[in-house]
Amino acid sequence: MKRKNFISLMGAGAGSIIISSCLGACGKSDTGLPSPNLTPNPTPVNKLDFSFDVSNDTNITNRGWTIMNGVIIAKNGADFIALEGACPHAGYAMTYQTGMNIFPCSLQDAAHGSAFDFNGVKLRGPAPRNLKKYNTSLNGNTLRVYES
Repeated sequence: MKRKNFISLMGAGAGSIIISSCLGACGKSDTGLPSPNLTPNPTPVNKLDFSFDVSNDTNITNRGWTIMNGVIIAKNGADFIALEGACPHAGYAMTYQTGMNIFPCSLQDAAHGSAFDFNGVKLRGPAPRNLKKYNTSLNGNTLRVYES
């Protein structure tokens, strides 16, 4: 037998073995194997969600706002506003001016000057975007701050 014919026969034989084993596996049951998780709308993880007693928070009681878990929470009348707690420009902590109902940056840098309204919309300054706004829900003295 010539070398060329031998290699050709070996290749065809190996190919038929591979194909038959693949076709045979298609007909077998997959019992014992874990089934894939096919949740149509998986729940995102790491969404912000925390609660605290507002009556025990001296910052809210004394100045009308506090920063907790990276969120600035301000009392506006009977309502609470919760926004991202750091300015997206330079990362400085946000503050709240109750009389004007705005959220200015802490102004650690005088040239900074970003300020946002109660919806987190940028009013002025170099911040490249608005602040993220969070949902709030008050039940008695317990305030829940969360993302939907």
